[in-house]
Amino acid sequence: MLLMISPSQQAAPAEHEIVVEHGTVGAVSVRQGQLMTIVDVEGGRPVQLYAYTEADLGEFLSPHHTRVFSNSYRLNQGMRMVTNRRRPLMVLGKDTGKKHDLLMPASTDDTLGGPGGARDQFRAAIAAQVLKPIKVPDPINLFLDVEIGTDGGITPRDLQHAAGTYVTCRVLIDCKLFVGACASDLPVAQKSGPVRVRIANQL
Repeated sequence: MLLMISPSQQAAPAEHEIVVEHGTVGAVSVRQGQLMTIVDVEGGRPVQLYAYTEADLGEFLSPHHTRVFSNSYRLNQGMRMVTNRRRPLMVLGKDTGKKHDLLMPASTDDTLGGPGGARDQFRAAIAAQVLKPIKVPDPINLFLDVEIGTDGGITPRDLQHAAGTYVTCRVLIDCKLFVGACASDLPVAQKSGPVRVRIANQL
């Protein structure tokens, strides 16, 4: 509760679940205190995570601010994911993937990420929600493993995590989440199974 912005006194909203098919981006509203679990159903695929706060579309989940806030180019268990205003939006709790990237932008290759790539799929998902944000941010890339060498070189690794690999995050600010099941355009081995998103009020 100490991490939450103005802890809500309202009753918890209904729990629900969506399935995001390959090449698409799903949208779901979450409330402060809820738990969001993202499951790679078949394993071996990257997942893109975006979010805007419900109160202000000018405030959004930012991998760049999260990287600076946490002094890490990888998202690790226990880390807070922050907005472009450096407010904690959610915190990573349970994590069976262990490798999540905060550097790479969304794919733009329509042969991989669906028509127009992950970025255009995200834009389409925003439009479907009748939202008009002033900025389309980069995603946090769940399950994507990228190494930085001592010479500054970037080396992406093949995605080899097992079916059912998941992350669970505690939401700290009411927000609209967008979860992408789009391919990375990095030269890595990856699969194209569906992604399950569960919103719960307790573990």
